[in-house]
Amino acid sequence: MKGLIFAILITNGVSSCIAPPISTGTTNQGTSSLEMEAKRLTTQMKNSLVLNASQEDKVLVINIVNISLMKKLRESNQTGQIPKTQAKYKSEMKEVLNSDQYSKFLTEFGNI
Repeated sequence: MKGLIFAILITNGVSSCIAPPISTGTTNQGTSSLEMEAKRLTTQMKNSLVLNASQEDKVLVINIVNISLMKKLRESNQTGQIPKTQAKYKSEMKEVLNSDQYSKFLTEFGNI
């Protein structure tokens, strides 16, 4: 028992000494956060819709493009284009998902 506690303390001590990676300023933080959001959404879809690996890869690409495009439309105040973009997003998802998955997608993620 003492050995386990000692190992945990050593692990915590070593991990607290490790410095976080230094940013070189070459990555675009906006792009990074969009990709993180797309990955998070794709993980939710993977779990909810039971996506296979091929579907997951395709859905991730669709989500990255859609999230990026929606952000640009909102930033440039082109909100009139949003319904058309949402419809295209849904049609792209329909091509990747089977009918059961797509029905569940519309129910759980249809407001994206």
